[in-house]
Amino acid sequence: MPAHRAGETRELSVEDSLDLLRSVRFGRIAFSRHALPTIRPVHHTIVDGCIVIAADPAMIRTLHRQVVAYEVDTIDLQTHLGRCVIITGVADTVTEPQELAHYQRGMQPDVILDNQLIVINPDIITGIEYIDSDSA
Repeated sequence: MPAHRAGETRELSVEDSLDLLRSVRFGRIAFSRHALPTIRPVHHTIVDGCIVIAADPAMIRTLHRQVVAYEVDTIDLQTHLGRCVIITGVADTVTEPQELAHYQRGMQPDVILDNQLIVINPDIITGIEYIDSDSA
């Protein structure tokens, strides 16, 4: 069976974009480190409409109060069809014990926690779907 190729895109609604974000537990955070663009894969969960990621100490120092982009996708490697969502917002480190406990309760059990959490409050939400031009 020949692979189909994505031929067109359509914009996803904010609701569809957030549904994809909730259904996927793995994404990529893009940020600036030493004035250079950096992208790092991370696990995430959604708590109170915010993206919560466990981070190592180096990421914590770098990301505090920085505008970041967070991307998730479900692109099929053979057909190139699927969806992609990019969230832009300010990354905050969580340091207050009660707030830290609140977010940790929402984390998936397989995510390793070192009491180091970053929370991204979405400011801009964009999503696209790659569709087969024959079905458009």
